[in-house]
Amino acid sequence: MELTPRLLEQFVVLAEEQHFGHAARRLSMSQPPLSQAIQRLERGLGVLLLERTSRGVRLTAAGAAFAADAGRLLEAQQAAVARVRRMARGVEGTVRLGYVSSLGYWHLPRLLAVAARELPGIRLEVRQRGSAELAEQVRQGAVDLALVRLPVGDLAELEVREVAEERTVLALPLGHPLAGGDPVPLARLRDEEFVTAAPPAMARIRALIDDACRQAGFELRTRAQAEDLTSMLGYTAAGVCLCFVPERVAELGHPMVRFVPLDGGDRLVTTIAALSRPAGGDPAVATLLELMERLRPEIEGPAADTRDSGGHQPSGEAPSGSAVRVRRGASVE
Repeated sequence: MELTPRLLEQFVVLAEEQHFGHAARRLSMSQPPLSQAIQRLERGLGVLLLERTSRGVRLTAAGAAFAADAGRLLEAQQAAVARVRRMARGVEGTVRLGYVSSLGYWHLPRLLAVAARELPGIRLEVRQRGSAELAEQVRQGAVDLALVRLPVGDLAELEVREVAEERTVLALPLGHPLAGGDPVPLARLRDEEFVTAAPPAMARIRALIDDACRQAGFELRTRAQAEDLTSMLGYTAAGVCLCFVPERVAELGHPMVRFVPLDGGDRLVTTIAALSRPAGGDPAVATLLELMERLRPEIEGPAADTRDSGGHQPSGEAPSGSAVRVRRGASVE
């Protein structure tokens, strides 16, 4: 005897109605086939499930226990079917999300908040790595989606969606002569010492700054290296040296550091991109990418307001978010 979902459903409905006629109407069938199905079930189990009376049926102790278990089996089956359909639609599942450290202060938290609100069925597992390592992990399937700063060397076999832009600003200790709030020309920094991110962290920002400094006629003077932005700002807060940081870090503020824009900051813009495997992979990844595009303004937040703690307002606005651009299978170095 095969315990099919239909047979279990027939018995559960009969157990609820305790009347063949009423149960048959609920099941959209006639009474004789229902009676025959229940008899086959009892013979197959070798157990009396019902006591027949002139007014209907009454469950035996074994019948009541079987009805409860059968109901749970049907609920589990329905839940499994519903879940697999939600996963196929991309509204449930697990996405392994990688990100570079400089995006962990603003963009990642906002993305996590939006995803939790809009896609509660999708669980995000986050991990922080360097851009090149994340690109390779996406390509190998160890990570489903990665947030990086372009360019990232070899992007063959990957889909690249540009999802945000961010300027670079200057962080100075309180009382520094350049901490008045006005945009600082790079040439004014030729005699300053800096703390920089230890490779591979913030590699794209460092490359932009190095190139801009050379164009301004000098080489950046590095006094120290740090593994993360918190440590870099620690050096600056102590008055040891200056540092360059993404503008969104300035939004978070620091009681011992002032952030000012750089003159010609339009040249010091990094592009934030999402890396994934081409279409046809996990539907949850496609859904998350669609969410990032649809709610890009919320994830990016309002135009960055790079103020120092003295309340100075820099000139200009952050680059406005353009439509998401998609690239496939090529380096963008």
